Amino acid sequence: MKFVISCVLLLAAVSPAFPKDRKAIEASRSKATSLVGNPAPDFTLPDLEQQIFHLADRRGKVIVLAFWATWCPPCRAEMPTFTNLQKELSPKDVMVIPVAVDEPAKASSFLKKKNLEVWSLVDRSHKVTLSYGASVIPKTFLIDRDGKVAKVFMGKCSEEELRNAIQAVLQ
Repeated sequence: MKFVISCVLLLAAVSPAFPKDRKAIEASRSKATSLVGNPAPDFTLPDLEQQIFHLADRRGKVIVLAFWATWCPPCRAEMPTFTNLQKELSPKDVMVIPVAVDEPAKASSFLKKKNLEVWSLVDRSHKVTLSYGASVIPKTFLIDRDGKVAKVFMGKCSEEELRNAIQAVLQ
């Protein structure tokens, strides 16, 4: 919990787009949970190599959408799990998609330094991040094959609970 609070405070200090008070933080949580059972907000974002990704083009796949930053300790701790799941589950029509809220160079440098071979998008404007109510990170959204948000993980999620949620959506 201390890590989550640290991330919130750091995010508030770094970007005016992120909440600075408890009321705004609660509104962010409410926005994220209100998406469960509803269509995931569509978006188009670049990846770290500036290739364009459009969520609507991935309908029919299960999507794990994880908002992260290099300065967020629980986000950094989750990245090996996302790397492993991305490699393992892509043949099963599951896409693990981290979305960095950092500058692309920082995100890319962090992943290279940690030898994490994970594909990541970048949301420099934070518009997508805010549309998902992910102004408090880490926050992970599980999107089903129909494009609806099936589950939201607030804070760091364990690999086991993420795998269980993915399995439930695949059945």
